[in-house]
Amino acid sequence: MENKLVFNHRFFEHICEYKKADLGKAPLLFKLVVFLLKWKIIVLILLVFEKVMTVLLNLPIPGYKSLVSIFVTIFPGLPNMGGCYLRSLYYRGKMKKMGPNVLIDRGVQIYYPKNVELSEFCYLDKNVIIAAKSAFIGKRVHIAPNVFITGGGDFIIEDYACIAAGSIVVTSTETLKDGTRSSGPMVPVSQRNVLSGSVVIKRDAFIAVNVTILTNSVIEEGSVVMPGSIIKGTLDPWTYYKNRMKPEALSRKRQKLDF
Repeated sequence: MENKLVFNHRFFEHICEYKKADLGKAPLLFKLVVFLLKWKIIVLILLVFEKVMTVLLNLPIPGYKSLVSIFVTIFPGLPNMGGCYLRSLYYRGKMKKMGPNVLIDRGVQIYYPKNVELSEFCYLDKNVIIAAKSAFIGKRVHIAPNVFITGGGDFIIEDYACIAAGSIVVTSTETLKDGTRSSGPMVPVSQRNVLSGSVVIKRDAFIAVNVTILTNSVIEEGSVVMPGSIIKGTLDPWTYYKNRMKPEALSRKRQKLDF
């Protein structure tokens, strides 16, 4: 039953472990919380409270709905646990699936939550944007601050993988094929050739800071992508990568516009 809570006793055991490593002992307060969250009656009370709060935060009332979204997004994050708790309650009512003990920090934006799955103990850090058409985030995954996962395609990151700060994942992109343009949605549809694909980051892979991963790439298990790399294609497992992108010839043709 306790696994249905936003944060169950396993989350506070996790905190105790870190506090003990830093301070030599775990604070009594966290030990007490771990103890209390193993009592079924307390868990039941919290489940009712969380259910009511999730419903209230997701009432489909015009105006109210927008204000709640803004407030939930900007509410302070770590080390303030209150903001993370509030966002987990809010998004739990919107997600396709959301496990317990998920941390969602300040400024996180998820464009299509109904197509997003967040697994237990994953952490979306400050100002992460998930604009992919669908996304699956595995267990114990950390997506660091200011990571941008672009829209239109599918994104998968498996258990124990990590994306460091400032990286960009491109799940959909414009293509310069047969004279089409790449300036985006403000040109006619007939002049665009959008490639929607997927990016898959497999178990235990590590993406360093300021990496760009292009559409239809697979980062195999245990691969490490070094800072500033541009990645296109499939990487070998358990390998270091600095850069991997093949240049392609581009068409010079362009169609005329009326204005």
